[in-house]
This record gives sequence, C-alpha cells and structure tokens, in this order.
Amino acid sequence: MMTQAPETSAEAGGDAPGHLNTKYWPATFEERGVVVPFTTAMLAFARARSDGNQGLEVIVPGLSGGSGVYIIAWPSVRDVFRMTVHDRAFHDMIETRKATTPREMRRCAHEIALTGLSGPDGIDAAEKAIEQEENERLLTNYYLINSVVKRLANADVKLSVAELSSPAGQKKVRGIMAGIATELKVSSEQLYADLETWSDMIAPVGLASMPHECRLRRLMTRLKAFRMNISAWGRTSNADPDGLSFLAADVASLTIDVGQTLLGEIDDHANDLKSALAKWATVGKEIETRMTRISWLLDGWEHVLSQWDDVVEAAIHEQADTLEEIVRMLPLVPTKELQDQKGKAWGELESAMRKFVKPMQNWQSGDTDIELMLRVERRRAGAMREHG
Repeated sequence: MMTQAPETSAEAGGDAPGHLNTKYWPATFEERGVVVPFTTAMLAFARARSDGNQGLEVIVPGLSGGSGVYIIAWPSVRDVFRMTVHDRAFHDMIETRKATTPREMRRCAHEIALTGLSGPDGIDAAEKAIEQEENERLLTNYYLINSVVKRLANADVKLSVAELSSPAGQKKVRGIMAGIATELKVSSEQLYADLETWSDMIAPVGLASMPHECRLRRLMTRLKAFRMNISAWGRTSNADPDGLSFLAADVASLTIDVGQTLLGEIDDHANDLKSALAKWATVGKEIETRMTRISWLLDGWEHVLSQWDDVVEAAIHEQADTLEEIVRMLPLVPTKELQDQKGKAWGELESAMRKFVKPMQNWQSGDTDIELMLRVERRRAGAMREHG
C-alpha cells in the first residue's frame, strides 16, 4: 500500500514504498529522470533516476486523480504495480544496467523488445529503429566527410556514397585527407578518428545541410508542428475551458527555444570545420555536452507526440481526454536550463498542471483500463519505430 506525503522532499525512504511530492518541478535533467517505456498502463510515462545512493527510483505522475508525482524506490515498483511480463524483465534490465540516461534507456528498450516479450510489433519496431539509427550514422559520416573535402581541400570534389564504399574511392579520400591533415598539423589517422567520433556523436541530429533530418532534429520539427496544432485546437475546439492546450503549447515553446539554441551551437562547429578540427580536443567535448543536453531535453516528447497523433482525427471529447493525459506527463524543462527565460510563468503553469490528472486505473480495486493499456502499447511501438 502506498502512502501519500504531500510537500515532502523527493527522496524515497523509510518503510513506505513511495510518497507524493505535490511541488515537483525538476531543477536538472537528472532530477527529472529519463522516461521508461513501460507497457503497464499505470507506469506509462514514468521516469527513472538515481536515488543518490547507488540505487534507482521511479517517478510516476499523480495516480487516480491525485496531483503531483509519486517517487517510489525501484525495488518496490514490483510490489506496488501489477506489471506485464515485458515490464518485469525490463525493470530488471534497467536495474542491472543502472540505465539513467536517454541513450542507455533506448538501448535497453530495443534489447528487451527484441526478446519478443512485447510481441511481434515490438520486435519489428526495434529492428527498424536500430536500422534507421545506423543508416543515419553512416549518412552523417558521409556528409561530414564531404563537407571537409569541399571546404578544406581547396578542390571542387564531391564524393558519392559508392566512391566512399569502394577501395578506389577510399584511396582517393585518404589522399585528399592527407593534405588536409598536413595543413591542420595532425596525422591522417587522427583526422579520420576525429571525423568518425564527430559523426557518431552528432548522428541523432545529423548536419543542418543534410536533406534527411535525423532523429532528434526530426523530433524538433514535429514538436513545432505540435505546438501550432495544439494551440489552434485550443482556440477553435471550444473543448478546453481550462486552457490545457495552451499550457502544453507553452511547454513545447520553451523546449523548442532551448533546443534551437543547442542545435545552433552544434551546427556552428560544422560551419567552422577548420577551427573545430584544429581544436578538436576542446570542441569535441563541447559538442558532446550539447548533444547530451538536447537528448535529455527531448526525452519523452516522442511519446507525447505519438499520443496526440493518435487522436488528431478523433472526436473532440477523445481529444480533450487525451490532452488531460498529456498535460500530466509533459517533459518539463528543468529550471537550470531556463535561466532567466520566462521563469515567472512556470510557477503558474505548475499550479495549473497539478489540477488536471486523468486516472488510468482504479487504485482501490487495481482494475486496469485495458483499452488504455492497448493504446499505450501501440504508442510505444510507434514511437520506437519513428524515433528509436
């Protein structure tokens, strides 16, 4: 049985399996936690984080109409919730790996899906996501090398994918790169290694010059469309008297503002290749830091967007119900990332958000909303396929 302790700190402890914190607003990404794509309806959009004592804990949005969030010690999750077979195995894997970052969680999600515990759709989604991730890594590497050759080789040379894949093409590239390396005062081997590291690092966003948007950049594009769509829905539907659509749009707007800044800083280095490669020891760390931040920033949004996409053509009342679900699980931008941006407005947003929580299960009886669980599983498979 869970206990409720409003206004308490975010640390789980004592004999109770968890407690309620009604003033939850994360200061950092690590405090916010990483979304865990559980299939158990009550755990949909739960987040995992370190408990500060070499263990893990899970953060669950307010249950059965309650406000705030529950913070539950990781070992107690099995006792508190009736988890699916998939989620029990997933729970164990996360604990073993101490998966507390978006990248680690995505890897675990793919691995557990490939076991078949979430069904054939889960296998298919994971396989496609892994394949797409690898293709985008290779594509990013191709465009980065071409950019270096075009800008630094002082020659009008454009290499095709086929050339880069052939022995003759690779020999040609090595010759061109040798000249560039000499000018940069590094070895050819070091230049190749730095470019490989760079392309692997930024593969989730790719390069701005690429005709294909990679995963996180694509997610930013979808987030912008969501912000416009949800705002328009709020103005025209007459089904949102509490203004939840505008709260969701505000959170999306701030996420976009921070995300565009990070993308701009990442892209700036690709626009100044000579300086970046000459100072790679420093620049590489800067890019890695920004990639980590944008990965955290967008964590959870793919699931929210998939949820709204499911009801874009649905009846108004179903859209309104879904919006209530979305509001309670919005990926809030941590206060550390906000700095002085619109900080005052977020206190009002927090107060408004705590009023609207849609229950997914009767906490007293433990009866699960089967229809909701199926929707959660469909969204999870769709989000994994699209964003991997």
